[in-house]
Amino acid sequence: MKELTGDRSEPSPVHDTQEYDLAFSFAGEHRTYVEQTVRACQRLGLRVFYDKDASNEWWGKNFIREQRKVYSSSTRYVVPFISNEYVSKPIPMDEFSAAMMTAVKQGDGYILPVLMDDAKVPADLLHPHIHYLRAADYTPEQLADEFARKLGTAKQQGQEPAPIDKVVKDALQLRMPKIVPNTWSKYEELDRLFEYLVTQFRQCAEQLREQGLMCSVRQRGDQLIVRVEGGGETIGGIDIWRGTQMGDDHITWNINWRCASSNSFNGWAVPTFDKERGQAAVDVNDLASMGRNQEELDGSYGGFFKYLWGLLIDQIER
Repeated sequence: MKELTGDRSEPSPVHDTQEYDLAFSFAGEHRTYVEQTVRACQRLGLRVFYDKDASNEWWGKNFIREQRKVYSSSTRYVVPFISNEYVSKPIPMDEFSAAMMTAVKQGDGYILPVLMDDAKVPADLLHPHIHYLRAADYTPEQLADEFARKLGTAKQQGQEPAPIDKVVKDALQLRMPKIVPNTWSKYEELDRLFEYLVTQFRQCAEQLREQGLMCSVRQRGDQLIVRVEGGGETIGGIDIWRGTQMGDDHITWNINWRCASSNSFNGWAVPTFDKERGQAAVDVNDLASMGRNQEELDGSYGGFFKYLWGLLIDQIER
C-alpha cells in the first residue's frame, strides 16, 4: 500500500482504478481480528484497503463518498466480514451495497465473504449458494494465505473485471474446468492444517479448564500431544502426528494415550483440494470411531477439528 502522507501532488490512492487487491468491510466489534488479517496480508505483499490507513488521506472529505468509490471501483475484491453487528449497522451495509452494485456488473467472485459468527445472513444480502469462509476456521495469518492464493490465481490467469454482457455470454456458452490450481501444494496445506489443529486445541483447552478439568497441549516437532486430567488422573488424550509411515502428506492420530506411537494409529487425514468449492479440504479416514461424530466431517478444517475434539470428549465421558 502506498504511504498516506508525503507529496500531495501524487494522486490519491483512493481514486486509482484497481489500486487495491482487497478492500475490507467490517463492524468495529471485530476490528482486532480484521486488523491482524490486514497486517498479515500486507506482509505477503497484498494491497489492502483498511479504513484506519486512509484516515489522514480523507481528512476534510466526505468519508462515506470516498469509501463508496473504493468498494465500487478501486479494488479487485471486496471482503465483508459479516456478523450480527455488520448487518445491523448503516455504514458497513452502505459499503456492502456499493460492492453489490459492482458485483452485479462484474459477475460472481467480486465479493469474498467471511462469516464472523453465527449470524443469520438474509438471502437478499447474500445468496445462500454463495460460498464463504468462517473466521473461526482460520487464524488471521491463515486467512491472509487464502487471500494471497486467490490473488495469485487471479493474477496468473489475468482475470480482470468484465462487462456484464460478456459475463452473461461466457456463462451461457462456456463451461470452465474444475481443476486443482498449480499454486496449490498438499505439503504446504499439511503444515497449515497441523498448525490449525495446534491452535484450536490450545484455545479449547481453556474451555475444559473452566469445566474443572486440566488440559495440557504440547507440540514436539511433528507431534501434538493432548492430555486431559481430572482429580490428578489422566482421563483422556489424543496424539496427532504430521507425516508418518502412511505418507509424508498424511496426518495420523491415536486416541489411546497409554500406548501412543506414530506406528500405532486410529485414523488418518490427507489435505485435498475441493474442486467443486474451489478451496482446500480434508479427506478423513477413521478406523476406530464406529461412526461417532461423523456429522462433523464436512471436509473443512473446522469440521476436522470438531471431529477430533469429539473423540477426546468421548473418552472423558466414558
